[in-house]
Order: sequence, then structure tokens, then C-alpha cells
Amino acid sequence: MSIKYYPWQEEVWSRLVGMHGRLPHALLVHGRPGIGKMHLAQVLAQSLLCESRSKEGLACGTCAACGWFAAGNHPDFRLVQPEALAPADEDASAGEPEEEGKKKASKQIKIEQIRALSDFLNLGSHRNGNRVVLIHPAESMNPGSANALLKSLEEPSAGVIFVLVSHQPRRLLATVRSRCHALALALPQRELSLRWLQGQGSKVTAAALAFAGDAPLEEASSQTEDAETRRRLFDLLAQPTTSALSLADFCQRLPPVAVADWMLKWTYDLVAVASGGKVRYNIDMEQQLAQLVRSLPTFNLFRFQSELASMKAVAEHPLNPRLFFDDLFFAYKSIG
Repeated sequence: MSIKYYPWQEEVWSRLVGMHGRLPHALLVHGRPGIGKMHLAQVLAQSLLCESRSKEGLACGTCAACGWFAAGNHPDFRLVQPEALAPADEDASAGEPEEEGKKKASKQIKIEQIRALSDFLNLGSHRNGNRVVLIHPAESMNPGSANALLKSLEEPSAGVIFVLVSHQPRRLLATVRSRCHALALALPQRELSLRWLQGQGSKVTAAALAFAGDAPLEEASSQTEDAETRRRLFDLLAQPTTSALSLADFCQRLPPVAVADWMLKWTYDLVAVASGGKVRYNIDMEQQLAQLVRSLPTFNLFRFQSELASMKAVAEHPLNPRLFFDDLFFAYKSIG
């Protein structure tokens, strides 16, 4: 089956098509999560391996190479990703319990995974065409695996194209970045994203998309009940009379990571308004934010924003969620 890029990636795709035949040996596709970087990389990989591309440079979806790619067994393609992102095996998907003491799947790309590419890189193409290595997310390589990859990037094999996909390219080794052609993917225009989402049957609003940072794929995966809960929390946050304990009570059954993310966006908007800027995430609560800011000392607001960044790390593994929420909301109420 052929796959096509998202509508907001048309300009980027045109640039890639213009490079066909002279693509750099390594591409670094980067940008914020939720905008389709991995999808674009897969579209590119399939098109590079396709034996009957269209005039637009897209894979035909019908040749033998496209069939193998769709089935995940093209001999000239390798996907390198953390074990945690690999599809579950049949036993796991059937609900089989994990073996006691079994290690959790790694969230890192290990050096063994990079070294395992050696034969693939040194042998010729099975189909007398390109060979493609897709690494996602590239920043999940540990120092050992990144250095192992560096050797292949410094002395690339003929016909091999590396495509690295990254949410946080600054976390990559500078030497790895320097050997890749960077391809930055920008956020799509809100109107374009709304049209696409609504065309997929979504009832998304501009406000919901804005809260997702205008990342259409992030919004598409969000849960309606989460949005309703978040809105009730923000209504409470906007009322100066709401106590810290009331806020903690409201959140006690919610995931700390989700609440920390919501608070980061709420606080970002407060700081933006206090600084004379525009609301970014909560565009439907602009008036409430402006009114609340009038009662908050700006210095205290900036200090809480800094504290919140540290709390976000604790939220990943809180020893006691209730204590986490107590600390979070006592700190918030101490702003004013």
C-alpha cells in the first residue's frame, strides 16, 4: 500500500523530490512531536525503495518493493528504534502475562542494534537500488550507540541513506548532527490542521488544537474526557478563592505527569500575558488569564514557572501522588 505525506508537508516533500538522485547520505528530520516527522520519513523511505515511483516522487504502492515495505520485510530497509517502541509480540497482544522478573523493554537504542547494521551496510543491495536505514527517535541513542553510528556516517557505504528522526536534535552528539543534512519540519498553520482533522471526522475546535501546541497528530490522539477534566481544573485555577487543598483533591485520581503538563501550559500563558505577549495554549480562556494576572506578582510567577520545570521531573515517578499535588498547588497558590 502506498502512503502519502500530510498536506502540511507538501513544501518539504517538494524539496526532497528535488534532491532525488542527489540526496545526502544522511538526513536529520527534526521538529516538535505531533507533526508527522516519522510518517514523512516512512514515506521517503518507501519512495526511495519503490521500483516505479510516480511523477510526484511517491511510491507506487503496487510493485514488489512496496509490498515488502508494507509487510515490514524489505531486504534493503532497516528500522532502528528502542525495544519499547517495537510492536508487541503475539503472546503479549493476546494478553499473556509477562514472565516474572522479565526486564522492561529498553527506551534506548543500544550499541548492539547499531553494530547489527554492519552486514547490511557492507553488503550490496538486494534489488540493485537504494538501501535505507531509519533511526527513530535518534536522540534515544546512548553515547555508545551514537559513536558506533558515527563511524558509518563518516565513511558511508555506497547507496545507503540514513534517515534520522528527532524530537530533540540538540540531544544528539554534535558530531552526528554535523554529518547529517538537517531538515526542519515546522508547525502547520492552524487552519490547515483544522481542515485536515475535520476531514478525518474529528470534531476538534481551534481551542483544542491550540492547547495541543497546534500539533495536529497530538490533538488527534487526545481523549475527550481529558479535555473536559482539564477545563474543570483550569476553571478552578482561574478562581483566586480556590484553595490549594481543593485543587489537590480534584487532581488526586489524575496522572501526575498529565497534570504537570497542563500546569506548564497554564503557567506559560500566565507568564506570556504578564509579559505583554499573547496566550498560546488556552486561547478560549484569554479573559480569565488576563484578569488573574492582575493579582499575581510577576516575580513570583516567574519563580513558580522555574519550580514547575523541576516538579515535572518528579511527576514521572512520584513517591506519593497526593503529596506531589499538595506541593504543586501550595506552590501555585503562593504566587499571589
